[in-house]
Amino acid sequence: MAAAEPQRTPQEVEDIILRKIFLVSLTDATGKDPRVVYLELIAAEILSEGNELRLSRDLMERVLIDRLFGSFSSAESPFQYLISCSQRAHDEGKKIANMKDKSLRGEMESVVKQAKKLCVAYCRIHLANPDMFQIGNSSASKHQNSPLLPLILSEVGGTISGFGGSGNAGGVKSPPGFLEEFFRDSDSDSLDPILKGLYEELRGSVMKVSSLGNFQDSLRALLYLVRFPIGAKSLVSHDWWIPKGVYMNGCAIEMTSILDPFFHVSALPDHAFFKSQPDVGCSL
Repeated sequence: MAAAEPQRTPQEVEDIILRKIFLVSLTDATGKDPRVVYLELIAAEILSEGNELRLSRDLMERVLIDRLFGSFSSAESPFQYLISCSQRAHDEGKKIANMKDKSLRGEMESVVKQAKKLCVAYCRIHLANPDMFQIGNSSASKHQNSPLLPLILSEVGGTISGFGGSGNAGGVKSPPGFLEEFFRDSDSDSLDPILKGLYEELRGSVMKVSSLGNFQDSLRALLYLVRFPIGAKSLVSHDWWIPKGVYMNGCAIEMTSILDPFFHVSALPDHAFFKSQPDVGCSL
């Protein structure tokens, strides 16, 4: 009769789950997966403290920071890595739900939840400071669209074709619950600049749409953002909500306000309706 395999301890299970989520290793033997990164410095610190080479929730943030400051290939950005971590955490959570040991299941669910929250927090940090984790490539993140747009569009059923890309943005999708967690936070200091940038990009995308073009993706994204209290507050506090200036009049406000392009979109060629209404505002 074959001997039963020894049951893993909660510490061993936690280590396995965290290695899978963050794609890291504390030993030089990273296996066949080229995405796995060996965290030599953290491994040395753990050994110097007299502890076993295992990942734990107490080490989670140190591991993530060390991984983010590592080198990223052209095929993956820090933002994409964090999104992938969040998706892997979601996948691990589904596996954990099948655990028979209720005590172990509860502990591991807590670990996965903490990992998800950490990914969201560092996505905010990265978007607010795009160059922080771009070691040796500080200009790569400048003058680019927000990487949040493909996730928002995937959430509302749109594409990124009108945002300087094509198709479904390389298959990037929002992990379940990620955007809700991202925008649910009431910390306006960190989210407000991100949201204002998104509104400006959405405004710019609609301005490029012809009268018969596809403006619905941008409109759905706008409606998705303003349903969050922080999103609505950020929109009405935008400098372009009601533009001000010495020479500002009704016509100028109509042409420069943040929402004006959304009101100008029409299925009528050449905006015939507005042309037929001389008192509405500017001549179009």
